[in-house]
Amino acid sequence: MSSDDSPGDRTPPAVAAWWRRRGYVGRHRLRRVVPVVALLAVIGSAPVLLHHSSNTPARQSLGILCETFRGCNRHGYNSYGYAARQWRSYWRMGPGDDCTNYVAYVESRIYHARAPGVLLGNAGSWAATARAAGVVVNHWPSVGAVAQWDYGAPGIGGGHVAVVEQVGPHRTYIVVSQEHMGGAPDYDWMKIKPGPGVTQYEPWPSSFIHFKLPQRADIGYFGPGTDVIRLRDSQAGGPANTTHYLGAGRVIPLVGDWRGNHSDGLGYYVPQTGVFHLQRAHRSGRKISNLIFRFGPAGMIPLVGDWTGIGRDGIGYYNPKTGTFNLRMSLTTGPPDKSFRFGPPGMVPLAGDWNGGATDGIGFYNPRTGVFHLRNQLSKGAAYRTFRFGPAHMRPVVGNWAGGRKDEVGYYNRWKGKFYLRVRLNNGPATVIATFGPRYMIPVSGDWFGSWLT
Repeated sequence: MSSDDSPGDRTPPAVAAWWRRRGYVGRHRLRRVVPVVALLAVIGSAPVLLHHSSNTPARQSLGILCETFRGCNRHGYNSYGYAARQWRSYWRMGPGDDCTNYVAYVESRIYHARAPGVLLGNAGSWAATARAAGVVVNHWPSVGAVAQWDYGAPGIGGGHVAVVEQVGPHRTYIVVSQEHMGGAPDYDWMKIKPGPGVTQYEPWPSSFIHFKLPQRADIGYFGPGTDVIRLRDSQAGGPANTTHYLGAGRVIPLVGDWRGNHSDGLGYYVPQTGVFHLQRAHRSGRKISNLIFRFGPAGMIPLVGDWTGIGRDGIGYYNPKTGTFNLRMSLTTGPPDKSFRFGPPGMVPLAGDWNGGATDGIGFYNPRTGVFHLRNQLSKGAAYRTFRFGPAHMRPVVGNWAGGRKDEVGYYNRWKGKFYLRVRLNNGPATVIATFGPRYMIPVSGDWFGSWLT
């Protein structure tokens, strides 16, 4: 058996005995139960489980998007490496082929939720236990939440938990990843719709558990020459969690906290005209609108940063011919509030809070050497940090990868479609490596959780 395939019920006896002695908790073993009416509607015969490949119409009609660790990875989903880590316990759940341990693993390692202060127990009791411990439990799905089915839920029996990976428009569907739902594949990603009479393996969850997730930057990409930007609500590869539309044509995507609410919005810059388009931004007071204004000449490289430390981003541009940074504190047309040169011409400009001081500094990436030069002050002068990270000719990205107060850097390899992120501002290996989307995209990063984007 390959290490990428689900182990099913083949739990090593020694491991099973070990977690029983340690008092680890999991859910009751279930078989996948398909309602007879649903099966008759699909296949017109007795209720038997058909073993089609995961991309056949029969499987898709039941909501199955992929099956087995290897199969999901191969079809662009992500098993998050659980096959190699399943014999370790997370949140004191039963290691191995167990829905509760898988969910605890993904919540803690992928979405970075803190371990709850209570033992959540079997899957059917998670919602009640979490609610009693002060965790938000409701009927509204969100990416990163835990989908939970109560004891006795139709087709479930002993209770179950899964991870919400995607929420459809107006909550018309959810996509979950899950372990230990029974059957030969045992691991899958499933699309589930609400309402009676829906033909699918699993009913709509009984409730959704929202463990608190830290504010941190995630990844995304924009297709050059298209109007589509796709975002991932984690620093791990997989399918896009959300898709949004920007201006078509040769535009540069922008990400910034336009509203000062600690979450990022989108926008774009048109280099042919020097015009900024910011979606749902504050112009004044509490008014929210789509802002369109020109700042600077055409052909510049746009910048976004909190230049004042007030918690709301301003904009700027970099002149590649002169190496000059031009910054504006407000989201309006007008002259630059600050203008200075930092570094030689022809660099890739950067902005980020390098020291955790609330105000963003600036920097540049030298594509010919792969060296980052960062400065805390919004003025000319010496660099605060200078270091090489990765090979030359990459596309740099900036984000709060660790969830603290400081921003860090990374790079995107357009030939591989991979993100390489590092949580320290120095030379060294990547802390996170994630493949997301096709090759030759324009990378973006930002804090999508809790924003209007999701």
